[in-house]
Amino acid sequence: MEKRQVGQKNSFDFQKAFIIPRNVLIKQCTKNEIINNLFITDIGYYRKALNHYIKRNNGSEQHILIYCVEGKGNVEFHDTNYHIEAGNFIIIPKETAHTYQADPTLPWTIYWFHFSGTGADQLVASLQNYKAYAGFSEERNMLFDTIYNRLERGFSRENIIYSNLCFHQYIAEVVYTDKHLVNDKIMEPDKVEEVIDFMRKNIEKMLSLKEMALAVYLSPSYLSAIFKKKTGTSPIDYFNQLKIQKTTQYLLFTNLRINEIAQKVGINDPYYFSRLFSSIMGISPKQYRDNRFK
Repeated sequence: MEKRQVGQKNSFDFQKAFIIPRNVLIKQCTKNEIINNLFITDIGYYRKALNHYIKRNNGSEQHILIYCVEGKGNVEFHDTNYHIEAGNFIIIPKETAHTYQADPTLPWTIYWFHFSGTGADQLVASLQNYKAYAGFSEERNMLFDTIYNRLERGFSRENIIYSNLCFHQYIAEVVYTDKHLVNDKIMEPDKVEEVIDFMRKNIEKMLSLKEMALAVYLSPSYLSAIFKKKTGTSPIDYFNQLKIQKTTQYLLFTNLRINEIAQKVGINDPYYFSRLFSSIMGISPKQYRDNRFK
């Protein structure tokens, strides 16, 4: 049995929350193929949550996302204490014993979700860090309000689908933000994103792995390892995909000949260019252009 302990009487400046009924989750979420891979079970917002304290000895049945926009707090699980400040988010995996609490002198303001589904499991398992920096975004806060307000109108099928599709965007905005922490204060540029920017700026060239690595001051082997871990493919294959992506724009929106387009993306051999395009897109450049208005 789960034991949920609450400390002193809460003294929040403002709070709102929903727990979606289990029968609604079963009918509208777990059996709905549109959203059953990742869906909300609980949602809330606590402003200046003085004396906020939760301890779950057996964890939660769902994963928990806490996003702090003001103040401070602490989260502890897996024998690790995470200090949470404004701009930080943390995800607590399901069925993991944990404790979290607001700072007594500067209590946090948090947006939070409990979420579930097979896609949620895979997302949490893929995280390199449970805590990271998500920064601040008024659009993100407005998206939370959209989700909450839609659920507030009732748990109809349309409202459940709409709010959960919005949550997909919300969690992507938080988890896959472009900012990464070295510590609580300093942000480190993402080397993989730097390489991708370098590729895009040099799309008309044929870059070697060594040249890519040199551009971001890494060894070729280390760049390959971190690049594949993040993108699922090698730097060279990714660069070729960008070239073909650019090619499709030329084919759709210009009258350039195919060999001219090949040169614009740094490929001088038209036969290799055609084979590369076909291997990625499944059809030849000519077929792609011929089909553009069909």
